[in-house]
Amino acid sequence: MSNQFGFLSDDTFAEKMDTMNQFLAAIATGQGGSLKPTSWSDVQALVRKGLASKVFAVGDQLTCQRGSTTLVWDIIGFDIDTPADKQFTHSMTLQLHEVFDFVQFNAPAAMYYAEEELAAGIYHVTPKNGWSGGMGNGKTYQFTLTKAVPKGGQIVWNGAWDQDPLKYDIKTYASPTSTTVIETVKPTEGTGGTELTTLNSGQRMCYGSNNYKESAVREWLNSDKVAGSVWTPATNYDRPPSWVSNKAGFMNGMDADFLAVIGKTTKVTFRNNVTDGGGSDTTKDKFFLLSRRELFMGDEVSSVKEGEPYPYYSNYSDYTSPNTGADSNRVKYKNGSPQWQWERTPNAGSSNGVRFVGYTGYLNSSNGAYSSGGVAPACNVI
Repeated sequence: MSNQFGFLSDDTFAEKMDTMNQFLAAIATGQGGSLKPTSWSDVQALVRKGLASKVFAVGDQLTCQRGSTTLVWDIIGFDIDTPADKQFTHSMTLQLHEVFDFVQFNAPAAMYYAEEELAAGIYHVTPKNGWSGGMGNGKTYQFTLTKAVPKGGQIVWNGAWDQDPLKYDIKTYASPTSTTVIETVKPTEGTGGTELTTLNSGQRMCYGSNNYKESAVREWLNSDKVAGSVWTPATNYDRPPSWVSNKAGFMNGMDADFLAVIGKTTKVTFRNNVTDGGGSDTTKDKFFLLSRRELFMGDEVSSVKEGEPYPYYSNYSDYTSPNTGADSNRVKYKNGSPQWQWERTPNAGSSNGVRFVGYTGYLNSSNGAYSSGGVAPACNVI
């Protein structure tokens, strides 16, 4: 499945004859695979004519630049995905051969969003959607604010599933994007003061949200902005991801001719059953994470099909049917070492857990969205 090649740096091939006519002639005689295009626009022309699979094979590799870094893309399927732009029919799916970076899916979230100014005073809360212990354990806690939380501000109380919430301080901020603490206060058990009822999930307060449509990693993948300008909150409870100030968008510095042929792809992603009501979301992006189904790992729930298995994974798997076991074909590397990598599929029974591919290619139950996981995105030439 290797057959790696890059694009020619000169124009000698194109000067000798019309590129597309040569491809058509070769395809007509069954020799399409003997020719390779010299530009991304040539690749796009082949895809749009439905001829890409006559020239390329699953497992072939193409390259582009992101600044000084060469990105190697595996071809993982033809006409598997649906272009978001309905005037186009065909697609050729590419995925990075190696993990590109390690990115937090979503940051631990706020507990409360102030629709109106919250005056100084005593308040109490009963965090929900948690576990039998730790945050969301069913107990009620109170705290005293000595400074008002402005309209649009947040109250943040992060913790852990197996730890006493009283071990963690409560902090207030002026907005979801602010990193400057207004004040830090200590909670105690109690029901004093005014009850705050519109609270976020206890799981998400500790470990972040597993909603892919609203995720920070999705925003990063589809941004060309400089570091510090990539992230904006998708919900009132969002907090800045760990990489907010030091990572430029994934598309920043990428070859313009490559980006020009990458079209938006329509993707379906399951919504967890704990806080998001199940069902699915539809997104339309240039770059995306793969789902467990697309990785030949079966469905999270039988009622939602998150795409179709890519031939790169189904045809060359260590197994003959969808599986969750160690599969050498799913292993991704970084600097020669195997890495775990994010999927976009949430754990159905959690509001924070995200499925991922483990070091040996197995399906891991989930990691909290706050983890910094490997990212090997996919895209489509359309």
